Amino acid sequence: MKSNYYISSFFWSTLSKILNALFGFISVPLLLGYYGKAEYGILAIATSCNAYMHLLDLGMNTGSVKFFSQWLAEGKTNLINKVARTNISFYFIIACINIIGLVTLAIWGERLFAVTHLQFLQLRICLFTIALFSVFSWTTTAFNQLLISHQKMVFTMQMQCVQTILKTILIFLVLWTDLSLSVYFFFLTALLSSLLIPYSIKCLRNNYIYSLKPAFYWKDFKQVITFSLSIFALSIFQMTATQSRPILLSIFSSNGAETVSEYRIIEVIPQLIIMIGGTFSAIFLPKTSEMVAKGNQLEIENFAYKWTKITTVLANVLCIPFIFSANEVLSAYVGSEYANLSPWLIIWCLTVLVQIHTTPGNALILAYGRTKLLVISTAIICVLSMIINVLLCPRFGVGSAIIGYFIYVIIVIGLYYVAYYQKLMKLSRWKMFRSFIVPTIISFAIFYIVHLVPLKIEWFSLFNIRLQFILMCILKCFLWLIPYVAVLWVFQIINIKNYRE
Repeated sequence: MKSNYYISSFFWSTLSKILNALFGFISVPLLLGYYGKAEYGILAIATSCNAYMHLLDLGMNTGSVKFFSQWLAEGKTNLINKVARTNISFYFIIACINIIGLVTLAIWGERLFAVTHLQFLQLRICLFTIALFSVFSWTTTAFNQLLISHQKMVFTMQMQCVQTILKTILIFLVLWTDLSLSVYFFFLTALLSSLLIPYSIKCLRNNYIYSLKPAFYWKDFKQVITFSLSIFALSIFQMTATQSRPILLSIFSSNGAETVSEYRIIEVIPQLIIMIGGTFSAIFLPKTSEMVAKGNQLEIENFAYKWTKITTVLANVLCIPFIFSANEVLSAYVGSEYANLSPWLIIWCLTVLVQIHTTPGNALILAYGRTKLLVISTAIICVLSMIINVLLCPRFGVGSAIIGYFIYVIIVIGLYYVAYYQKLMKLSRWKMFRSFIVPTIISFAIFYIVHLVPLKIEWFSLFNIRLQFILMCILKCFLWLIPYVAVLWVFQIINIKNYRE
């Protein structure tokens, strides 16, 4: 049944993300303490370099799923088989390009990074390891697209949950068996590539693809890649703004490995917030596409105002506790010696708070398909944020990346209000802004009042120091959350009865 598909897909997708976030919370302090700050930074640099290579996907993740789903509904199974096998060839070519890039970086890239020669030799091994498994990891993507288009997201999420559990076990094996950094990274990369096995077997058994042999039906494949490139044009600049930050830090900071390590430490919490808030994106887009197709302006307006308010409340609930307890969170997470990073964590959480509230508006923009202006402006803003990152790096270190991204987000969202909400969607800019600002003002007013309450860590002196910080975080969270929810309920800012659907 469709309802079961949506519910189960949402459940397993959310569970997979939560497990992955928990893995991040567990692995960062353990690996940081075991390998040291500089060595852990090597892992971060290697994975950042490879993450940037994923721009080579060219938007195919969206394009393939769209066309496979469409052809499946039309009964064009032979066409799906042709394009799916050609898709394998496409990703094999992409993997080869990826390998060339990684090997080139590993051999001649030492001057690009602010690391010692010994640290670069360690980085070189990591880059070679990623190159070794590139064909397997890229080909996995082709089968993942087939499974999702056949509404087997539950299966893919279940396999990713198993993978995350195995990654956690690997962390503890590092501690128990004294694995070197290179050996750990080898097994981790192999584990990340292993999804190819269950994905391909599932596709063959269910006849989603008739053979694993690559094909070359480029004429049929052309319509998929043409559509995908339009998505790629937008995503390339969005991903560059995100993935370039640790790379720029590794190049322009005085100590690349340690600065990137600091970046990865504070990155975990904003990523967790974005992961939870981002689940709305996949939920909104089908509904907004239906509204735009029907041309029901009243329904579009009700959706935009109502859900902007709801996502804003969610953004505040997710972000304010970490803003309030930034010092304690970092102290409990990786140790009090990293508490000096708390101002940057606060700014990053504020950035995410502002960013999440535009999720309904962004879904409407994609539904209308008018992305040309967004692509051009995003490209310009992306370059601007990177320049800011580079210029501020010598003075602010890890903070330069966060300041640059904050400016990027603010300008992009400003574009939504200026060029899209009223001119494209015929929405009231004031109502959209009011849906955001009212819950946020209430949130910060309560935050200010609670912040004046004298709270002392000594209240929890019976416990060990890390637990003391955790308990203080929980106390601060509830001191803010309970009055915030109460005010929203009393003044009917959010009326649960009206949002049951």
